Amino acid sequence: MPRRAFLKLGTPEYMQEVLKRTNSDAKYLELSKGENEIYTLVLDAEPEKGVAQALTLCYRVEDGKIVEVYPMEKEATFRISAPYGTWVEILTGKLGANKALMTRKLKVKGNFMKLLKYSDGVLRWVEILKTLPTEFEGQYSQFNIKGT
Repeated sequence: MPRRAFLKLGTPEYMQEVLKRTNSDAKYLELSKGENEIYTLVLDAEPEKGVAQALTLCYRVEDGKIVEVYPMEKEATFRISAPYGTWVEILTGKLGANKALMTRKLKVKGNFMKLLKYSDGVLRWVEILKTLPTEFEGQYSQFNIKGT
């Protein structure tokens, strides 16, 4: 069986795989049904840890399906930002997404109560992301995810 190649976090190839896996996951689609929002995720640079530039990912959800991904910031319902390492902790399971929100390790711009309404879908989405063969930058490369 050939070894699966890593997808670098945030690249167009990574985001297309996110879209494909998310939109084919029945559990996620059920939990997110009726959601119509735009999200901007900002992974702040950590030059001292080998992450030279911030990474911005944006995606649009219609009735629970991701219908567009953008490699730049757009006007969004929610803007969620944190240091790159915080996102790595979430994607590797070291830090739960809800805990990161409640302890303000993730900074949110937008209606926080509305975001919490979608928390079950978000938790499922993080589970989907953990299945992607993901390559991280800098010192975080030691936590690359092999994927399934």
